[in-house]
Amino acid sequence: MVGFDFPTQSAAASGPWARKFLETCKVVTLDPNDLVCVVSDTSGGELRIALRKTGQTASIITMNPGFVGEGRTKVDIVAPNSDPDYAPFEVGVAARFAGEQTPLVVDLADPSQAAAAKPGQTVTFDIAAFSFQPDIFPDEAAFYAAQGKAKVRLAAGFFIPSGMVFEKVGGAMPDAAKRPVAYADFAGKVLKVGQRANAAAGGRFWWMLVQTYGGATIDVVMDPATVKAEPKVGSIVTGRFWLSARVVQP
Repeated sequence: MVGFDFPTQSAAASGPWARKFLETCKVVTLDPNDLVCVVSDTSGGELRIALRKTGQTASIITMNPGFVGEGRTKVDIVAPNSDPDYAPFEVGVAARFAGEQTPLVVDLADPSQAAAAKPGQTVTFDIAAFSFQPDIFPDEAAFYAAQGKAKVRLAAGFFIPSGMVFEKVGGAMPDAAKRPVAYADFAGKVLKVGQRANAAAGGRFWWMLVQTYGGATIDVVMDPATVKAEPKVGSIVTGRFWLSARVVQP
């Protein structure tokens, strides 16, 4: 994702791959023993490597991609949604679109921003939506035509918090999960688009600024291998996405 094609098959493979970035990353201290090594690229792509110190050594705990983009979504923070097993490296929050009842769940790209996303606060997020099996239509007419004569048709700007719905009924939340996951199904119109190269890692990815529910804009990033139809301004993109968010100033 976002040009960081790190191996996911095993820790034995991912560990050596991640170590090559440790000498040049920016280190963020979360507490005396927990650090995040941030690799930032001019393409907007990020890689955050979570490290835990034990004496004079450090172990890699998690690795997560991120993206710094142009999306702006105003939300009301409702509740924490973090897995304690991965604290303090991974911070999840449940929210609603500002002034609305429509919920969403996101993971914070930068765990040091946890204090800026406490329940009761209204914040502006830059949400990066990571796509795995996107569908791209040339325009709204094609998007609606693809739905045929269904009695209930999805709007070209729909948003469904599928991470709050169990897999057994079609959602993205594992049936045995104890809390929602940061996934959503949505559609939106492409406002900007381009394929970018990640100079730090050598990979390429598609980036789109997409307008979706309520006029919110979200950065959609996609692996070129998953893109069957080239996106253009005015296209409609839809699918299931993992939502990674940064708190930005208004």
